[in-house]
Amino acid sequence: MHNDTDLGPGPGLPPDLRLATPRVLVVEDEMTVAMLIEDMINELSYELAGVAARLEDAMRRLDDDDEFDVAMLDVQLGAKTVFPFAAELDRRGIPYLFASAYGGRAIPAEFGDHPVLQKPFGPLELGRALVSLTGRA
Repeated sequence: MHNDTDLGPGPGLPPDLRLATPRVLVVEDEMTVAMLIEDMINELSYELAGVAARLEDAMRRLDDDDEFDVAMLDVQLGAKTVFPFAAELDRRGIPYLFASAYGGRAIPAEFGDHPVLQKPFGPLELGRALVSLTGRA
């Protein structure tokens, strides 16, 4: 018998309940930075959907239906930029934010309506940005 009191955030829940704990995909090529972001995401009570260190890894994540709800994108991934992935997220209606040491200056005008976190940032700034994407307070 199903007991509604057993419901909690986690995999396998219907999408409307799963959004109670949005899953964040982190696209970041510096692993120490990715680990710090992972800690912040956990502190903020969001769920880490995974880390993609290269543009190709991020693009492959798009093939996995329903794997993440929002994304956090480092602008520069080695010699490549994250903008092809951002364009695909726009096409699919998946919310995202950018993280860059250069702030908004590094973002082309076509992506200018997305939040940008200036690196380095802390949990407070990340929390505000995630709330703006998810509506979750």
